[in-house]
Amino acid sequence: MRELTMFRFVTTLVLITIIAAMFWACRDDGFDTDPSIRLDFSTDSLLFDTVFVNVGSATLYFQVYNHHNRRINISSVSLASGADSYFRINVDGSSGTTVNDVEINARDSIFIFVEVTVDPVNQSLPLIIADSILFNTNNNLQDVKLVAWGQDANFIHPNYEDPESGIKFHVITENTTWTNTLPYVIYGLAVVAPDITLSIEEGASIHFHNNASMIFLERSTLKANGSREHPIFFQGDRLEKFYRELPGQWGRIWLYPTSKDHEINHAVIKNGTIGLHVDTIGSLERPTLTIRNSIIKNMSIAGLFAQGSHVVAENLIIANCREHAALLTLGGTYEFRHCTFANYYSLQSRQTPSLVLNNYYEDINGNIQIRDFNYVYFANSIIFGSLQEELRFDLYPGTSPAYTFDHCLLKTQMLATPPGFYNPIQNQNPLFRDVRENDYRLLENSPAIGAGKPEVSSMVPFDILGNDRSQRSDIGAIQYHVVEEE
Repeated sequence: MRELTMFRFVTTLVLITIIAAMFWACRDDGFDTDPSIRLDFSTDSLLFDTVFVNVGSATLYFQVYNHHNRRINISSVSLASGADSYFRINVDGSSGTTVNDVEINARDSIFIFVEVTVDPVNQSLPLIIADSILFNTNNNLQDVKLVAWGQDANFIHPNYEDPESGIKFHVITENTTWTNTLPYVIYGLAVVAPDITLSIEEGASIHFHNNASMIFLERSTLKANGSREHPIFFQGDRLEKFYRELPGQWGRIWLYPTSKDHEINHAVIKNGTIGLHVDTIGSLERPTLTIRNSIIKNMSIAGLFAQGSHVVAENLIIANCREHAALLTLGGTYEFRHCTFANYYSLQSRQTPSLVLNNYYEDINGNIQIRDFNYVYFANSIIFGSLQEELRFDLYPGTSPAYTFDHCLLKTQMLATPPGFYNPIQNQNPLFRDVRENDYRLLENSPAIGAGKPEVSSMVPFDILGNDRSQRSDIGAIQYHVVEEE
């Protein structure tokens, strides 16, 4: 009887041990361990901007959501730059450059506070300070970007909402001058109202946030007059080395139909989608746009996109655009003297020529509408690039617009002396110093040296760098001169 009792006791103990083992084997800690699980955030980026006009530090926050039905353990929340970061984080009450094992209950959220401290008047700081907060959940990595302005700036934010479209933009309703004291940073659309003039001083720096653009409405005017020593810059707001020559960072400068008398002198327009969009219905008597001593480069579509406009350009360089250096459509009046179109775009394959002339379009009813050129004149200019054909005439059959290419160096497979071409140099490499570095100065054996028309050079007596053309007429925007080794 005693043996039977002992047997039952041992059996019961074994069963309890087995059941307990099964219980603990099946039991988990309640966390969702799915490696594909993702967190949700109230924002994908935190932007610190106007706070730096007066103070050097600020705190913003965002929420992290667990929209799943089980608890989540975030292995780590950390600043990508670690201890070198300008930012500091507080994760659900815990501070540090890295916070480990952060739990979020099912269908719940936590707050993350981010503080940044910089001296906004310290000009040695980068214009933008960037970092990221990294989240590691079940080895699934996500991030929230952090962006702060390291220097003080004038921030152009939307100040008006169109009641019909709901589009928000910043509207300039009085004649205004942008100075060179602080950079200007445009978010969204900056619109110059009808009959208003925006003047920009030499040395001013205009920065566009992602997809931002400027629009000049009816009868409005841009006067951007830089100098050789202090040019005006139009560019994106990311100035780190990776972004310095990267196309497509912002939208365009759009000169709207019937806007007028735009002047750009000694400016650099770079890294956008379309540098200058000069729209239709320009004046035949006065140029819609006069641009001199300027550079447009690194555009993801076109440097100059003009539609039925009147443009005068001298000492203009347009370089490295993914589709076209200059797209001149729907007719118009154009004069280019001592310009350089150099298209060696290399980030992606380019299939479209640098210069296109077009004089027709198909309307919404399928009818062809012809809008011919009044006058097209290229003189002492270079049109060259990496394609076999860098010039295209997209002209409606039967039309014969008045165009002239006078003493130009051209990359083209057309006839040696087609109508309208005078003293051309065809398919001879202009021998720029370094196209990879956007250096379009001529080497000493360039065929463009001394090959220009003196009468044209007398109209533009100094090149874009201030070199004298009176003794020799070279083709292009830059006169050959001896350069000491750098």
